[in-house]
Amino acid sequence: MKTLLFLLFLLFSVSIFAQRFTLEGIVKDKNDITLEAATVYLQDVKDSVVVAYGITNKDGKFSIKVNAETSSSVLFNIGYLGYKPYSKEIQVPKTDMLDVGFIILEEEIEQLNSISIIARTPPVVIKKDTIEYNADSFKTLPNDRAEDLLKKLPGVEIDTDGNITVNGIEVEAVNVDGMRFFGEKSGDIALKNLPSNVISKVQVTDYKTDRQKFTGEESDSGTKEINLKIKKGKNTAFFGDVNLGYGTDEKYQANANLFQLISGKQIGLISGTNNINMKRGFNALPDARSSKGYIESDFLGANYSKGKWNETRVNGNYNFNANNEDHESRSYRENFLPDLNYITETESNSSSDTDSHNGSMDVKLIIPSKNKLSKARVQLSNDFEFNSSTSDNFSQSSTTSKSIDDDLISDYFSNSTSTSTSNQFKNSFRVTSSTGRGIDFFSVTLNTTFNNSNSEANNFSENVLYEKDETITQDQIQDTDNLSSNINLNAIWVKELFPNFRIMPKYNATVNHNKNEKYVYDFDEDDSDYTSFNDAQSFESKYITTTLKPALRLRYEYKDIRFEVEGAYTNTYRKFTDELINERNFNADFDFFTYSGRVRYRDKNGYKRIDLRYSQSVDLPSSSQLQPVEDVSNITHIKVGNPLLNPEVNHSLRFEYQNNLAYNNINITGSARANFVEDKIINSTLTNEDLIKYTTYTNINGDYSLSGNTAISKSYYSKKTNLNLNFRFSAGYKNNISLQNGVKFTAKNTTLTPSFSFRYAYDSKLDLTATYSYSTNHTIFDTDAFSDTDYFVQNLRFEASVFFLKNAFFSNKVAYNYNSRVGDEFDGDAVFWNAGLGVQLWNNKATLTLVGYDILDMNNGFSRSVTETYIQDIENKILKQYFMATFVYKFGRIAGQNMNVRGDRGNRRGGYGGRSGRGR
Repeated sequence: MKTLLFLLFLLFSVSIFAQRFTLEGIVKDKNDITLEAATVYLQDVKDSVVVAYGITNKDGKFSIKVNAETSSSVLFNIGYLGYKPYSKEIQVPKTDMLDVGFIILEEEIEQLNSISIIARTPPVVIKKDTIEYNADSFKTLPNDRAEDLLKKLPGVEIDTDGNITVNGIEVEAVNVDGMRFFGEKSGDIALKNLPSNVISKVQVTDYKTDRQKFTGEESDSGTKEINLKIKKGKNTAFFGDVNLGYGTDEKYQANANLFQLISGKQIGLISGTNNINMKRGFNALPDARSSKGYIESDFLGANYSKGKWNETRVNGNYNFNANNEDHESRSYRENFLPDLNYITETESNSSSDTDSHNGSMDVKLIIPSKNKLSKARVQLSNDFEFNSSTSDNFSQSSTTSKSIDDDLISDYFSNSTSTSTSNQFKNSFRVTSSTGRGIDFFSVTLNTTFNNSNSEANNFSENVLYEKDETITQDQIQDTDNLSSNINLNAIWVKELFPNFRIMPKYNATVNHNKNEKYVYDFDEDDSDYTSFNDAQSFESKYITTTLKPALRLRYEYKDIRFEVEGAYTNTYRKFTDELINERNFNADFDFFTYSGRVRYRDKNGYKRIDLRYSQSVDLPSSSQLQPVEDVSNITHIKVGNPLLNPEVNHSLRFEYQNNLAYNNINITGSARANFVEDKIINSTLTNEDLIKYTTYTNINGDYSLSGNTAISKSYYSKKTNLNLNFRFSAGYKNNISLQNGVKFTAKNTTLTPSFSFRYAYDSKLDLTATYSYSTNHTIFDTDAFSDTDYFVQNLRFEASVFFLKNAFFSNKVAYNYNSRVGDEFDGDAVFWNAGLGVQLWNNKATLTLVGYDILDMNNGFSRSVTETYIQDIENKILKQYFMATFVYKFGRIAGQNMNVRGDRGNRRGGYGGRSGRGR
């Protein structure tokens, strides 16, 4: 630690004596019009490294803090769409201020899609509604993947479940060079397999559907999309890697990848195996996060793609996955009811062995107009997917229930084994005709889905009731077959009736058919076999649902403001018939209107955006919630439906704010949401003295939730230093209404979570990242039957990588978690430290790393969950400490160079090929 602090002190001391000054000026064109959002940047004269950069404001002014280190002069550059690049060498002033006055840009004769940026681009560039990160500005380890690169980008966060957000906004899709990778919308295969050093840029835009991209519609999703651009020389790249690792306790991982990109084509082959809880991919240094259970995985995949979203394109892929999982847990749960409090202690274990095959074929054909002067065109699209899986499962649990006075109430034991298969086939055929006049178009889509599944299970459960001195046993086998089909037709027409006013009639029709057969046989003591047919738990049912939904949307645009309103009428008819029990049969007809509206402001550069939305939706009760027949498949929890249930009506009001203060390298975002529910469908549960639950369903009013968050990020950049600061504050309030043992009560829950993170990088020798969050949780009940709860959780994560000698590195990932209200039997805090010491070999083609996972052996699987009716502490079996040696060999050529040869650590001399692409 002393060595690290000394190194930090030394680095900061060096920067103090560097030459610093502020560069100011105003950018105009020859017509004396100021140019907002021009990119201004300075380069070192000797090696073209970017020293500083900035963006002009609405007055065309720029003010840039420059650290010229020891240089006596720098190269001054300006780029702007539609204008010739400006470049001039200037002398570093002896004072702390240099005003270059007015800079006049000349118009480009040939219009380009973006600005010419010479050599290495700034780390972050904003291009209207796109945030573009230059990947070479963010140091990664030699074996890091695309996912590791994303975690270093300002404003980008990836949670424990792999969900990605950018400045607090959800990322809905991840593409590679504008195309789906292995047919995945989430991009999980790309993020876990693509080496980070083959990526040139990470582009973040508003998420658009394929139809919106084709027609030129603006996104209305409220989510983001990430595009990973691969480094190329004349659009050609060929690369791959072989990864091997073996460690203590027979831990292993192996992975081989091969990728080729040629003129808009993607070819990819991936394969791997491991027993360190990775379902696919290779991880040279795992994150400091608990991994539940023990998982062994094998995977194999192939992908072919040709063409981007605006071209005729084909994508085909196949994936095979084999996973073997083992899980164990123990829990301690305090249960609160209006007239009964009790404690349950549970131990459970489960295992599964699953093989799955997944594939898809996506073909999109663009037909241009025969009239060469017309911009009209038609897109024919067909997406086909199949999924097939087989699974063997086992689960076992035992639960002991006691009163708060420590008196035994019951002992429950269950054991289940099953074998299942499932197959799914999906197809979507769409025709979209664009008139070429604005964004007028007509589109019709036919979606079909077919599913069939089968399972065979043996279930045993036993419940010992001490008060009654009675034992209830259920021992049975069951055979289940499900067959379903879904056919959906939807159409939309968008027409501009007069300038800035569009009408959008829509129509949606769906027919869903389910045929389900389940046969249950109880164990017969006389026959010593499963021969007693259980008609109460068996069924032979058919379930048909039809839905018709016409809708009309109106849109008006006034300058930078868009107004939208939509109304829809929905009719849903349901028919359920069962051959075994007539009481399950029902016919139901639902008719309802829904409304939505939106007001959106966005400035012409896309820097500032304000969005206000209202939406209304209706959730219909499920068939099981409507059927007045007891479900006794669980001997400790009997359920019965309520045929008088009303549909649930949800009202959502959402506000979003985004402001990129590019002039100051500051990004501000904020959002707020309110959700109100009419006729919310809730469980109404009665628990008797033997802890047997009887649940039905009812409608209530008064349930609502409020939430919001705000974030601000600031970046500092110089020739050798990169600093990013991020602050976020989120809050939530929930008014939850519950019904237990005939008593209606309200739980009012408030959460407050401030968090702060920073990243500091110096000259590709040191990279530090730290994140701290503190979350408070407070629940107040409106009844004395329950005690109010109050606790906090704090999390600290720290990552540090030091690069030394010629090709050596030492990397650490540390996490500390603390929960203030974990029970006495559980450890409320956990320290998780992973580290790796590595060296690059053979001209950086290979990397040898010694990895330590949970070095301190202090990580645990403890967690706490709190609801209005219980507080539960749980300990899950997790992946424990191991040490592993990994070897990675990379090969291939990108931009005419071997992909592993980097001229200087961090590639500070312009990346592959010396001159970057075009960007703004």
